Amino acid sequence: MAQQLRVFGFARVPQAASAVIDDLGRAFDRVMDLPAGDAPAERVTKFDALTEMPELGLVAESEWVGAVCGALFERKFQVIASDANLLVGDSYWHSDGFYDTPFLRFVLYLEATTHDTGALRFLPGSHRTDNGWLGDPTRHVIRHREDLGLEGGGVPGVVVESRPGDVIVFDTNVLHSAWHGSMRRQLAFNCVGEPVTETEQRDTSRYFLNRYVSGSVPIG
Repeated sequence: MAQQLRVFGFARVPQAASAVIDDLGRAFDRVMDLPAGDAPAERVTKFDALTEMPELGLVAESEWVGAVCGALFERKFQVIASDANLLVGDSYWHSDGFYDTPFLRFVLYLEATTHDTGALRFLPGSHRTDNGWLGDPTRHVIRHREDLGLEGGGVPGVVVESRPGDVIVFDTNVLHSAWHGSMRRQLAFNCVGEPVTETEQRDTSRYFLNRYVSGSVPIG
């Protein structure tokens, strides 16, 4: 799987969290604590989900997560962020920043997601800093309607459908989006290799601050 992540920037791990998926659903509802019958009009996010959800910690601490991170980072790693999200509507084409240091995001949905119900989709290879994606190609994808004459769901990408229990892993540089979905519950955590070089230390600090200070991870 590490090689899939290096080449494509994403991978799906079928039913990796199936043993705890019911517990995760109950934990999500407990942590989000949304008023009964109140359907939010926009995304709702709770950061530091791992501090309140030991059920998600079982996934983050699992042997297979350690194997994936160990093979990709080739060193010890740490969880740098976690969140619970109630997603509403489309998620537009974006990258979670663009760094020389690789960061991995592990995502699972508590409902099935398909092409027509908000499944994640990716542009393979767009995570790499050495293949020309950074700059105009990324800007054209983000401005798909104006620059390419395409609706967001029409940009030619790979749709990764999932069932509850599946985990989707991706390099956070990779361009990704989701279209045609209504409300869907998502849990996620992000990992990085322990920083060694000055660039890695700078990228890790910047990544952390972007998530927790701004509440988002912008392009750049």
